Amino acid sequence: MGRRTLVAVARPDGRYDCRVAHWGVDADPLAQSRPLGNGWTGSAVLAAIDATHDQLVVLDGSVRTYAVCWLDPTLSDLDDIVLARTEDPDAFRAWWVDRKDEACRALERAGRDPKTVKRALLASLRNHASSVHCPDDASFLRGGR
Repeated sequence: MGRRTLVAVARPDGRYDCRVAHWGVDADPLAQSRPLGNGWTGSAVLAAIDATHDQLVVLDGSVRTYAVCWLDPTLSDLDDIVLARTEDPDAFRAWWVDRKDEACRALERAGRDPKTVKRALLASLRNHASSVHCPDDASFLRGGR
């Protein structure tokens, strides 16, 4: 599957031109991605992301990276995600994969309630990421958070 990345380039009119990369991006997100669509609202950008994405990169004079974190410990709801801002996407991704694996094992072995496991994952994220955002509120895209 690769490391799907949605790249959102802010425009002066408050909309975004979007690009996609199937193997992630690093120093030059524009060169490493292909066009996906123009003139998207912030809500449309977030609606395009689900658990099959690895990250969202926002270009608005600076580069902000948000890891896509799949919260559903039952691995059935692709839309059960949050976006966690990170300065080191690779280290964050490794940390998140470890946390998610632990959560899934707790669910399988210990018979824990999926809602309890999900709450623990979210609490762990909030303690580790510089900010965590739900995909139903696009206001953070313009705020630099």
